[in-house]
Amino acid sequence: MSRPFRNVVAVLAAVGAILIYLGVTAEVNSMAGPITVTRTAVDFRTLVAKGVVFFAPLDPITAPMMDAVTPLIRWVVILLVGVSTYLACGLVTRRTHPFIAAMVGAAAALTATAIGDLLWWATLVVRVHTAPAGWYANEALDHSTLLASAHLTLTGWTSDALFLGCLLAGANASLVGCTSLAILLLGRLKKDTDEGDDEPRDAADDSAPAARVLLIGDVRGRSANLALAGVLPVLVLMLINGTQAVWDSYSGRGFLALLTVFLSRPALSPPPRGRDDVEYRLTHEIDPNPLSMDVWVHRSVLALALLVVLWLLLWALLAGLPNSGHRLGLVVVCWGATIAASALTATSDVLVDCAISDSPTGCAPWESLGLQLISALRFGAAWGWLVALPVLLARRLLDTDTSIDTQETPVHEST
Repeated sequence: MSRPFRNVVAVLAAVGAILIYLGVTAEVNSMAGPITVTRTAVDFRTLVAKGVVFFAPLDPITAPMMDAVTPLIRWVVILLVGVSTYLACGLVTRRTHPFIAAMVGAAAALTATAIGDLLWWATLVVRVHTAPAGWYANEALDHSTLLASAHLTLTGWTSDALFLGCLLAGANASLVGCTSLAILLLGRLKKDTDEGDDEPRDAADDSAPAARVLLIGDVRGRSANLALAGVLPVLVLMLINGTQAVWDSYSGRGFLALLTVFLSRPALSPPPRGRDDVEYRLTHEIDPNPLSMDVWVHRSVLALALLVVLWLLLWALLAGLPNSGHRLGLVVVCWGATIAASALTATSDVLVDCAISDSPTGCAPWESLGLQLISALRFGAAWGWLVALPVLLARRLLDTDTSIDTQETPVHEST
């Protein structure tokens, strides 16, 4: 996509977020009382509301430490939406299918809000560790206790950025996809006009080969291999999360306790050695035994499903992207693809559990989807950048080992 198109699309993406910000601010100012939103998602409207209220003022009683810096983080997220969209659009060419371009736009929005969520948590940790003694409830609590209490209190608030990413992903997908379709139609219209011209052409121009952008999918097996390289870091994280040492660290306080926020969902571990205690599972439904066989099977199937979905999504995306694109743009796309794969896996897990549930009162998937999505989205937000590193390395190695005779033009071709 040429630079003028990229600039326009990036500006429109940021303007969309700004309009949401202004709309929420105007709604809050017109309300007589403070804004209140259910922190647990129970239906689609609540999920949408959670994303929108990312731009609403925080309750100073709930988040006294973050009330002053949160407005700045909101503007940083808006800036990141424009920057990530600009970088991602640099990978969209005339040969990129509009559907792939739409997926690239969605990945850019997810990446931008994911960075905003991580920035929010990093700011919280820094402010807690630099806070003077006795600032909270007039008690001289240590930093670990403060961090643990803040984690339990603020988990609902910070998920709003991730749900905002889901809303902006749909808007960005339509924006980038329609722009790519318009470029494609303009290119075909120009081609038809040139073919209809009956004026004689120069013989040298007729014999010159038509320059085109080489896509990753043009080389057989390249996109599948790059996608496989991107899956490897997630597999390593799953194996690490399946160890007993990591499970034991979750019971700690302070920074180690925050691992449950970013690494608690997917895990691969050996099957339990001990006998499954049925009575334990019946009497501890809220906190199931992690060593029970049914919990281990569910956790393992979920982890394998995430690996498969991530590989398929990366394969589809990388096949339609240029072979020689900007590295930062590819990082944005891989990061967003990891978040999307985690969200799709969590949603499928909830729907399947609801379909096979034999509860006499029926199943309400929205009641558990909110928590599942928060965990899945935050896992992708925290570790999606790791997926991009082996993809970049593998692309460079494959470019070195493969000799390509096709003439290649710069990625940002004029339109």
